[in-house]
Parts: sequence; C-alpha cells; structure tokens
Amino acid sequence: MNVEIVTIGNEVLSGRTVDTNFAYLARALEATSVEVLWHSTVGDSAERIAEGLGRALERADAVVMTGGLGPTPDDVTRKAVATLLGRPLGLDEQVLAAIRERGKKSGRKLPATVETMALIPRGAEVWMNPVGAAPGIVITHRDKPVILLPGVPQEMEALTEEYLVPFLRERTGRTVESFTLRTYGAFESQLHERIGSLPDQWPGASFAYLPSYFGVDLRVTVAGNSAPGVRESVLRAYNELMAKVRNVVYAEGGIGMEEVVGSCLRERSWRVATAESCTGGLLAKRLTDTPGSSAWFERGFVTYANAAKLEQLDVDEATLNAQGAVSAAVAEQMAAGARAHANVEVGIGITGVAGPDGGSENKPVGTVFIALVTPLGTVSRVHRFLGTRATIRERAAQTALDMLRRHLLELPVDPSLD
Repeated sequence: MNVEIVTIGNEVLSGRTVDTNFAYLARALEATSVEVLWHSTVGDSAERIAEGLGRALERADAVVMTGGLGPTPDDVTRKAVATLLGRPLGLDEQVLAAIRERGKKSGRKLPATVETMALIPRGAEVWMNPVGAAPGIVITHRDKPVILLPGVPQEMEALTEEYLVPFLRERTGRTVESFTLRTYGAFESQLHERIGSLPDQWPGASFAYLPSYFGVDLRVTVAGNSAPGVRESVLRAYNELMAKVRNVVYAEGGIGMEEVVGSCLRERSWRVATAESCTGGLLAKRLTDTPGSSAWFERGFVTYANAAKLEQLDVDEATLNAQGAVSAAVAEQMAAGARAHANVEVGIGITGVAGPDGGSENKPVGTVFIALVTPLGTVSRVHRFLGTRATIRERAAQTALDMLRRHLLELPVDPSLD
C-alpha cells in the first residue's frame, strides 16, 4: 500500500509553523510497512483542499490529511472533502455529546461554533479523539481510505497511535517489526564504514542512518508476510548490528542520553551537580527534563563570568589568570566546586567558546573542556565542536552526558568503534 500525506494550513505554507505532523506520520506509517510516496501541503482554502485530495486519490492507495478540523472559519477541511466526495455533512450525536462533556469537565462554556466539529460526512467512520475535541474521520472512496486527522500535534499523534496504525496494519496484512540503536561518538561515515553492506543480508529489512547532534540513530525495519520469518530477520539484524557498533550504542528506541545517565546514577545511589559556563544551564535542563530526576539531581551552577566561577565554585584565581577560563584545570575546579558546595558524589564542569566570537588561534570557536569529579576519580577532556553557537552548546551537553554515562559504567570515557 502507498499513501499520500496532505498537510493543511496557511501557517505551514508561510513557514511560521514547521510541519512536524508530516515527519511523525511518515515515521508511523513506515512502521506499518506503508510507503509514503507523496507529500503535499495546501492552504486553508476549500478549493485548494479539494484539488489536493483529488490529485492524491488519482495516484495513491490511501490519503491521510491533517489539519483544518477545528471550529474556526478557516477550518474547512471536512466541508471541502464532503463536497468533493459527495458525502453531505450531518450532525453526529455521539461526537457532539463528547465535545459537550469535554467542555463541562474544563469548566468552560463552549461557543456554539465548536459543534461544527461534530459534523461528519455521511457514511464515514469516526475515531473518537482521546485528548481533544475534533474526531478522526475515515471515508472509503472507491475502495481507497481517506483519513482526516486534526492538525494539533498531540491530538494527531494520539489518533495515529490508537487508530491509524492498527487500521493500516490490518489492511496491509503484513507483519512489521523495527528497532533503533542510538549511538554517540562516531560519525555517520565511520558507522557506514564499519557496517558496510551488512543490511543487504537481512531478508525484508530496510536500514536507515538518522544523524543529528545527539548522535546517529540506526533504524532497522523488517516487513514480511510471515511473522516467524520477520522475527528471525529482526533478531539476526539486531545481533549482527550490535556486534559492529556496540561500543558506541548508548540506548535503544527513543530513550535519551539523560535518561540513561539518570538510571546509572540511581543504580549507584549517587547525586550530581553541574557547573556550566558556555552551555548556560543546558546540561542541567537536559538532566531535569527526565521524570524522577529529583532523586539524583541536586543543583546546577551557571557561572558564565569569571567572578561567578571564583565566588560560587571556588575556582583558583591564579589558575584562572594563568590558564584562562577555557582550560582543563578550570573545568576540573568547576566540577570539584559544584560537587563540594552541593555535597554530592558527582560534579560536572563545562567551559568553552561557543562563538561566534571569542575564539583564538590556540582556542578556536568550538573548543570545550568537560570535566568529571566523582569517587571514581577526576577526568577531563578537550573537544572541538563544529557548527553554530546553538549546535556547539547542544553537542557539548550531549558529550558531557556521554562522558558521565561511560564513567559511571566504568567504560573508556573516549568513545571508539575499536
């Protein structure tokens, strides 16, 4: 089965809103062995929506449209689709009751316009929205399903997970399994050199490198008509891939580096404090984004100015003057100061030049020193990150987390494929 995804909204076409809905849907459909062969975006115009749907129906086996199902005047998707497909709109009492109940629970009096979200094309199937008001709508037109989903990301995602994925999986009649290995410390080209043509040997598998400044995710998806055959291919792919890249794998699935670090700290019953200069608190944010982090995160120091390093972390002024704020010695003293003042087992220090100015011949933009002080010892490393100011800061925080993860697991702090 192949699909076209049509996203609707003037805000997407203007560039003011990034089309994250398409990215989510494409990934979700890939997991059901459905090929997304086309993607189009149209504005909030009944004429444009109808034109986009008509074109999609000519070339795709199914169409998924997202956006334009709300109660405002520019939400014209259901009317445009109903008109094109010859399915008059009618009031669905179940949907209307759900909308009214939702308003009652929120303690708000809903305007009459919200009831337009209960208008459903004749003969359509309704998917009740578990986190919002506008339902998903499925219309079968000449044996081709046309699926309408809200444009609000959390509502679209909830309906996709609960209804769309099972719906399409049942129609394809195929078994699909996938896994993702999350790596850090090796470039995409290095991973490709190590992995080579190995994925070609996995029956029914597709393989993807997904790079970002958080690392490179390796995703394997296996599809087939035989569930045992798919399972066998998945296990083979997993074992053979891990044998090649195990040293740089930090997690599987969607688990983030900060979650892994939190688990490592929890296992040792240790707490951590951060001391940051160039990252400006980003590392502390990453750590506290993790639910339950209060069990192992104590506090963070953002000591951007030299005076702050002296006053809050007891960095030695002579060292600061002799070696500069961007140095291994200062990073180590920042980590030690955070550890001592917070009375915790783990201190992390980050100091560097994020740019775009401030670099020198010896310490160019992107130079970052990261240090750890723990009961296992003191470790510091210098890194050279490329990219924008934002990218350098993100990579510095991710590298600090990976250094800490490796240190807590008593692995070599420097990642390697060897």
